[in-house]
Amino acid sequence: MKKLLVVAAVLVLSAFPSFAAYTVVMKDGTRYQAKAKWTVVNGKALIRLQNGQTLSIDPAMIDAAKSEEATRSGFGGATVLAVEQTPVAQAPRKAPSLGSAVQMRPRAQFGVQTTPTGTSPATATGDVVKNELDSRLAANFERAYENVGIFEHNMAGTNRVVRAEVTADNEDKVFNAISATAFLLVRNAGLEGVEIEKVELFMKTTNGGAAGRFQMTRADAEAINSKTVALPDYYVRNVIY
Repeated sequence: MKKLLVVAAVLVLSAFPSFAAYTVVMKDGTRYQAKAKWTVVNGKALIRLQNGQTLSIDPAMIDAAKSEEATRSGFGGATVLAVEQTPVAQAPRKAPSLGSAVQMRPRAQFGVQTTPTGTSPATATGDVVKNELDSRLAANFERAYENVGIFEHNMAGTNRVVRAEVTADNEDKVFNAISATAFLLVRNAGLEGVEIEKVELFMKTTNGGAAGRFQMTRADAEAINSKTVALPDYYVRNVIY
């Protein structure tokens, strides 16, 4: 189960061989080349791809009729979500451990409280308005995401319930975004007078596809930071389609 891949881990556009045993067609037009027809386990449709990997998705997203038709016709072109393969000529790349990528930037930096232009005196002295998203809090989230390779982001919400929308096109970035979010949530983004209760994390791919939506609570963040829950397990248990 630890090796179970989650939907939207990495988007790879390719022409797949036409000898697939079964073609799974999604209602949005996406196609997967599988070894056999999907099976439903615990409410999730499990699809075994030709490359040996497994996808876990909502069965309601599958167009069963078109899947049967595509399989009978032998059509092989597909859009496949899979782990990006490292070229043979390159040295293998070590995946970052839970939370380690977030801490590449010195932790003290998240605690620096600069006063941006236009900040009200109340905000500048630490008397943060709870119904507004503090610009320093948003800046600290954005720096953390950029530090783990996520450069497309948008912050909204309030200091108590932060809304973060990011673009994550591969498995590393998806997990890094979750880890960075947990890191900042338990530390209240390094700001005094702020107490974040929840972060609504929305992840998408560059072509607009969903890469995962989460409502991370403080308890979730603490479990991730203490490594009592693995990132893949957190994803599968908490992703909202």
